[in-house]
Amino acid sequence: MSEEPTQVPSRDLPVDDARASILMVEDNADVRLMGATLLEDAGFEVHQAGDADEALSMIREGLGFDLLFTDIVMPGDMDGVALAAEVRRLQPGVPVLLTTGWGDRPNDHGLDLIGKPYRAPELTEKVRSLLDAPATPG
Repeated sequence: MSEEPTQVPSRDLPVDDARASILMVEDNADVRLMGATLLEDAGFEVHQAGDADEALSMIREGLGFDLLFTDIVMPGDMDGVALAAEVRRLQPGVPVLLTTGWGDRPNDHGLDLIGKPYRAPELTEKVRSLLDAPATPG
């Protein structure tokens, strides 16, 4: 019997915001703490990772989540766009929100983007709109 990669079931229904779980991936610890605090204050459960490898390790260990919120530029072999592609392979339909401090970086990856610095109202509104949208295949 061959083993298939572990896949988390895709989202078929909108997520109840009050219980939504977010995987936040950000290499800058201060920015990660600030973002996680904003999201937690809005009622979300937040799991934090410092880079793509840590995030993928958490997923492979069984972490379930409703939305991936990741920085684009991170140290290591995998940036946020590549991480988003891998997460969507493992969990098809999961919403992804990218963030970057590089204001002139083109959004040519077809994923939702919020610039840094972000504020609580715009971040929570963007997250809620992504969670409420119908799931789309990766």
